[in-house]
Amino acid sequence: MSSRQKSPPEFAHLVNLAEDLTGTFVMWASDDYFAEKENLLRPDAPVFLAEKFTDKGKWMDGWESQRKRTDGHDTCIIRLGTPGTVDGVVFDTTHFRGNAPTHVLLEGIVAAHTATSEELLARDDWHVIVPNTAVKPHTENIVSLPSSSARATHARLHIFPDGGVARLRIFGSVVADERLFLRPGVIDLAAVESGGTVVAVSDEFFGPPSNLLLPGRGVNMGDGWETARRRTPGSDWCVIKLARRGVIERFELDTAFFKGNAPQFVVVEAIDEAAPSTERLRTLGRWPVLVSKTPLVQHKKHTLEPERPLAATHLRVHIFPHGGVNRLRAFGHATDTADHAIKLDRFNRLPEAMAGEFLRSLCGSSTWANQLIAQRPFASTKALSSALESSWWGLSEADHLEAFAAHPPIGATHAAASATTLSASWSSLEQAGMSSATQAASARLSSLNAEYVAKNGFIYIVCASGRSAGDLVAVLESRVGNDRATELDNAAREQLKITRLRLEKWLATPTTDTPTTTQTTQKVST
Repeated sequence: MSSRQKSPPEFAHLVNLAEDLTGTFVMWASDDYFAEKENLLRPDAPVFLAEKFTDKGKWMDGWESQRKRTDGHDTCIIRLGTPGTVDGVVFDTTHFRGNAPTHVLLEGIVAAHTATSEELLARDDWHVIVPNTAVKPHTENIVSLPSSSARATHARLHIFPDGGVARLRIFGSVVADERLFLRPGVIDLAAVESGGTVVAVSDEFFGPPSNLLLPGRGVNMGDGWETARRRTPGSDWCVIKLARRGVIERFELDTAFFKGNAPQFVVVEAIDEAAPSTERLRTLGRWPVLVSKTPLVQHKKHTLEPERPLAATHLRVHIFPHGGVNRLRAFGHATDTADHAIKLDRFNRLPEAMAGEFLRSLCGSSTWANQLIAQRPFASTKALSSALESSWWGLSEADHLEAFAAHPPIGATHAAASATTLSASWSSLEQAGMSSATQAASARLSSLNAEYVAKNGFIYIVCASGRSAGDLVAVLESRVGNDRATELDNAAREQLKITRLRLEKWLATPTTDTPTTTQTTQKVST
């Protein structure tokens, strides 16, 4: 049987965003004197070893701080392996009987995965996921939330005033970075990191089907989906909701470690429905077949090709007659969401002047904008993203310099943003980290930028989103000594990052009416 602790029934359909296997990491704790903060993420159930002690005291399976003798409380920061929205949390204090905290509070924030604990501690835009809540000792404290919170990439756990928590499970829905679906090539649309999830299953006696979607190959037989032995005709099955509607090009189905209990056959079916009913998912009605009944063997990774191109939102995987599978991959191309399709259609139909104005707000090169206009209509946002990149690298130095000149200098955004252009609006948002810059940091940036311009003939270009003033200064200090050719290349790479990010922000904004005049260009972004 699996060593991974089972999810509470009320959260069985959700993903543990704090799963260690997906890359969750406890970055920092105010105190973990008695028991290490990393124990919070262990996948197994907490244990108690009565006779085990360390030189600091009783060994405990969890995170435990020392007794606080001053005001305040203890805190830890966790980088989530799969960012998303939160629907429920388990604050497990099992075996902490006389040393559990009395209350907990959980917050979230969106930050770059490279953000340091010092940077995160300095930020004041954390949002509350679970408000200050009483918890019981030696209990799997389960907190269900009334609705999904804002997206979070990091979590901050507060315990009041001190004590121990054995495990922290943060259940919700994965909200992957949008650029994942814009990159060239295929992606695993079933992977938990992409947002794939299991929504129905016939049997999961020995191991849940959610294991199928985890990264890696699994470590043993208990790390996959395994059903009980069927004593009636038929098959066992599970339904996977794909991260994004898409067309699958190939499947990989791995029976690693399943040697005496691998299935004999597999069938993969699919439907293309935005919101199928629970009955539709659980009843064995007829679904279109992607992979007909195909033999499987023990302890092997199988590659399966769909028999036809079919857009799908859900897959149903049958194993005959029962048994275990370690992992399933569904590699394919994501199709546009309905909102993205509307936006793309409106962009494709814009008059050339308005389309050019919008494109130049993403990147200030007129040649680049004209090349993209000439390639319309784009069949998908992914095709637009690919064209955006290929056209950029085909431009001349003069075209690149024109794009660089469209940016305000780092630190001068607010003065430049008095203009009503969308490009200025982008820059203001991107340089938000400068709003808290010290006078010394602003002066240093201004001085270095002047030196940079005098040496290279163009301003310092850097993708500033999510970066603090100190970080922006440090990057400029590292680049100001480079020769001009190196900096042309650096600036071009940073400009492409900025352009991609602006495209992603455009796709992420709610859809509104398409503008009809150039005076309302900012509405193109929505």
